[in-house]
Amino acid sequence: MWVDDIRVSDVVQEPGAAGAVDVTLAAADVADVALSVSRRDGQFRQLGDDPSYVTENAASLAGTVRLDRFLPERWGLSVPVTVRHTTTGSDPFYLNRTDLRADAITGLRTPRSSASIYSFAARRVRRSAGGVGRWLLDPVAVSGTYTTGETRLDLSQARASNYTLNVDYTLLPSAAAVRIAGARVRLSPSAIRLRSGLVGTDAERFTYDVPVFRPTDTLPPTVSRTRLWRNSGSVDLLPVSGVQMRLDVAQTRDLRDYGDSTTIGRLIQQGRSSLFGQDIGIETQRSLGTFLNVTPRLGTWIRPRASLTSSFSFARDPNARQPVRDVGDTAGAFHVPAAFSNVRRVEAGTQLDPRRLAQAVFGDSARLARWLGRLGNLDVAYSRQRTSSFGSAGGVPAFGYQLGFGGMDGFKGTSGLAAAAAAENSTLTGGGSAALPLGVRVNATYRRTSGVAWALRGDQQVPSHTRSRDWPSGTLTWSLAPSRKNVGRVLSSLTAQATYRRTQAESKQSTFGSTTSISVTSATDRALTPSLSLSWVGGILTTFDASQGRTEQVSAGNLFKTERSQQNATVAFAFRPPRAFGRWRSNIRTTLRYSVTGNTQCLRGAGQTDCVPFVDSRQVQGQLTMDTELPPNMSAGIQMAYVLNEERQTNRKVRQIVITAFVQLATSVGQLR
Repeated sequence: MWVDDIRVSDVVQEPGAAGAVDVTLAAADVADVALSVSRRDGQFRQLGDDPSYVTENAASLAGTVRLDRFLPERWGLSVPVTVRHTTTGSDPFYLNRTDLRADAITGLRTPRSSASIYSFAARRVRRSAGGVGRWLLDPVAVSGTYTTGETRLDLSQARASNYTLNVDYTLLPSAAAVRIAGARVRLSPSAIRLRSGLVGTDAERFTYDVPVFRPTDTLPPTVSRTRLWRNSGSVDLLPVSGVQMRLDVAQTRDLRDYGDSTTIGRLIQQGRSSLFGQDIGIETQRSLGTFLNVTPRLGTWIRPRASLTSSFSFARDPNARQPVRDVGDTAGAFHVPAAFSNVRRVEAGTQLDPRRLAQAVFGDSARLARWLGRLGNLDVAYSRQRTSSFGSAGGVPAFGYQLGFGGMDGFKGTSGLAAAAAAENSTLTGGGSAALPLGVRVNATYRRTSGVAWALRGDQQVPSHTRSRDWPSGTLTWSLAPSRKNVGRVLSSLTAQATYRRTQAESKQSTFGSTTSISVTSATDRALTPSLSLSWVGGILTTFDASQGRTEQVSAGNLFKTERSQQNATVAFAFRPPRAFGRWRSNIRTTLRYSVTGNTQCLRGAGQTDCVPFVDSRQVQGQLTMDTELPPNMSAGIQMAYVLNEERQTNRKVRQIVITAFVQLATSVGQLR
């Protein structure tokens, strides 16, 4: 006789709880206080979820006090002070990745984090009546922030604090203009912006071996400390109409004491400066930017433009390990390593309106004016950019380099130091359009680029030349809406488009280890992409598009030839099924797609006459998709596809037939909370 052993176990589920309290207090326009407290028990879970076994606690307190409400109103100040404190904590039920109870382990580090932010801002909101107040008091604003926080995990702990104190001066002077040669010239700047601020950060991080407090965890912490003084300013000028000028300057000084136990530390001590008897540290960063834009008004039919910009940046590394010496002097003075770069860009162009030009010369009713009115705006632009960057420098370069003055030689080298990288690039672009009869429109563009880049190899700067040209390049578009009296009874609209682009590129570079041997690489790319779209009566849409491309690349005497082709055809329509299948409220949307793609590549080696193919792939794909809506909240469809992949270079064919049927049901049963 067999006896089944039946064991009955009681399943006890501990209840969980979660709650949150939010309190907001508004004391008129003097203060706002917001308190938020939340707790989620480790056993709490949503319906169908498992408990997290981690108790989450969070609290935040935020408040803003308007100190200006306690000051005389005639001062016209706005001084909001904001305080925010947040704290979060987690109490795990089990030790991480174990089944040990956390409350049974003494000294266990549980996750905790807290952060406090104190900020204030002071500025005048009422304009002064006198001129001195408008120049010295109204533009000034003072702001500051102090942040402190601490984060503790099971194996690490980190503390950090930082402060910022900024003084801003923003002045928009009234226009003071004089007449010079009949022109109105503004002598005062249109805007002056100055900022000075102190930034300090202190951070330390501790790492532990085990998640339990032990007296033996005495590894030294990782400490980070910064003390910076940042100054910046900008001046905007609008001397005459159509001329804009701007100068931006920024500087960062390091106030930290690096000691004198290392060579870099002693060099930093020697490079420190003083202002009014106070130590202002050493300059570690500098930036200088200039901007000039000219857009004169010569007429309604022409809009010329020109711009000149430069951007200089300098950085000194006080944490470098090795100093640098004066260039070309093995016994020269040591310096803290520095790097700097500059970018200067000159651009000139114009936009021409042929229609307005013809109207101004021949009048509105002239036949030539009407003919030129079919031409769109013509735009021609030329730009040149010079760049260079220097490394392992000993100090700030000459002021001429900072402003981007001089020719390319001044960018390639300064003060006997050769640039690690330098480049000069120029670009010429042009474009226009024309509207032709019968709804035909033509767009054409032209682009030519040339450049030379120098790279430092040893003690020589090796050039690399590049150039490219896009021409011919344009698009031809034809749109037609036939009349309903003839073809329009069957064809609703026709849109045809063809784009052709030819690109030539070439690069020349000296081979490594030689300045006389030149490596030349050239490429020619041609692409033609026609397309046709027909809309028929009855909601039938047919489209056809194709692309044909050919690329020829010559490198080291070898010719790589690539040919790409693709044709796509689509027919889309909707129909109502016969009554024999029942009454359907929605039509059946049907789409037929057919595409053919090909890609061939061949290589003709140096001295050979035949191009040997090494890639020859083809793909044919056909697809039928039908879908519809089934009331009240269901949709269904079917998709059939045929794909043929052929790799002729390996004599391999793969055919696939895919049939997919789908039904989608959308329903709503309410929301559980």
